[in-house]
Amino acid sequence: MDAAIDMDDPTPPARQPQLRFLAACPRSGSTLLTECFDKSPVCETTTRLPLMNTLTSEETFDPEESILRNLMRHDMCIDATTAGKEFFICNEDIGSDYCKGELSHEKFKDSVVNKIVRPVFLIRDPIRVFDSWKDSQFGSWRDIKNFIMCYNNLLSFTNQASSPPTLCVIYEQVVHDPRTQVNRICSHWGVPFLDVMLEPLSPEVRHSTYNDETYNDQLSNEEKDLLEERLGRSYLRYWSADVVPLRDILKQKTWFAFDLDDTLHEFRRASSAATTAVLENISEQYGTSLLELQDEYARVLKEKTSGAFADGRTSFDYRRERFASVLATFNFPGDGMAEYLDIYENKLTKSLQLKAGAIGVLSLLKELGKKIMVITEGPQDSQERTIKALQIEQYVDFLATTNHFRVTKTTGLFNQVLSHLKIAADELVCIGDSEHRDIVPAMGVGIFTIHLDEGNHVSLGSFPPRINTLRKLEYILSCDE
Repeated sequence: MDAAIDMDDPTPPARQPQLRFLAACPRSGSTLLTECFDKSPVCETTTRLPLMNTLTSEETFDPEESILRNLMRHDMCIDATTAGKEFFICNEDIGSDYCKGELSHEKFKDSVVNKIVRPVFLIRDPIRVFDSWKDSQFGSWRDIKNFIMCYNNLLSFTNQASSPPTLCVIYEQVVHDPRTQVNRICSHWGVPFLDVMLEPLSPEVRHSTYNDETYNDQLSNEEKDLLEERLGRSYLRYWSADVVPLRDILKQKTWFAFDLDDTLHEFRRASSAATTAVLENISEQYGTSLLELQDEYARVLKEKTSGAFADGRTSFDYRRERFASVLATFNFPGDGMAEYLDIYENKLTKSLQLKAGAIGVLSLLKELGKKIMVITEGPQDSQERTIKALQIEQYVDFLATTNHFRVTKTTGLFNQVLSHLKIAADELVCIGDSEHRDIVPAMGVGIFTIHLDEGNHVSLGSFPPRINTLRKLEYILSCDE
């Protein structure tokens, strides 16, 4: 390089801002971190400066790295120097676009360059990143193969970048504990940490990053499985400080208790499909709009299921009661009830689908010699049929339902199960999707819990630990030191 910066001497010229790089996949939350440093009076930030260039649609190019040769070639750097800024921070997307040169960042493999820019790599859960990609509606961003290539591209740079002085930061840990993580980055970059960095985001930035932050539920179970298979273990390696002690706790447990509905399988989707099939039939028969019927059914469902099926009736009794209430509201006869119940059961069974990673974690637990129970709210008969239809009955050693024990999860089911099986609370771990109905009551009797929260960030160091796929639990259990 015919550099204004002597590449053998990484000390920047006097008064010139020091250059720092933040690298991440697009929509990994780097804008939020950039905003933190933009609030500092000693920092100037920009996005993708090394890639700025003018292209026609047919052209391709390598990253424009003149900023590494001479920072002062760029107007923004000159302005930052004039304003007395001490650091110039580039937020760099590492994507998968060959035309934009996103696969050609050889600079991160150069130890001399790394001494200058001290790269920070921001790593985010691939499930959340691709969910944001798909929600963007950009054509190439909806291609899962394209995303996997992009994410692997970032991982390759974190592996190939000379160290020190590189730093990998997990986005989910930034969300959970921004003070600690921003402090880490400040220490790595030599930037003074200031409390102003943690002040709330401006409305403009909050609006621009909303889609990045929000879980949009865009992914199918097949897509989640593929992402976890290709990228999940690599992502969890960055959590090793939390994964190893969590794995050690789990391996000491004898029993693993899973909630059933919306933990092991997609109950809401299946029951919604079954209900819609019945209400569509009623709508066609009597001419009432489907929307009106759905609104009334939702009201009835909330009213009739408040007891969590703890009164001992069968699933068909509960369904009959709910549909009869809807029919009565509209003064429709109930002589088609048998047909409605058949429609519901058939559609429900056809719509059943296991959660991503369910079979993998159940199989691994059996290989490890663990016992598995399903502890769930619902009628005993329907939960038995569901387990059979999902083809997981060979994994389940015990089924505990509110219907059988005549008590809800929030009023004593966990204690009853411990007493029935003659086991202590510390022999058991409970995995469930509902904080109110799974996590809180289980913890209340001393059971270690893991919260399966698909709409939230992974948090393995919190109590209770939080995951968003069952495949992550499998990988935690099978992780190496």
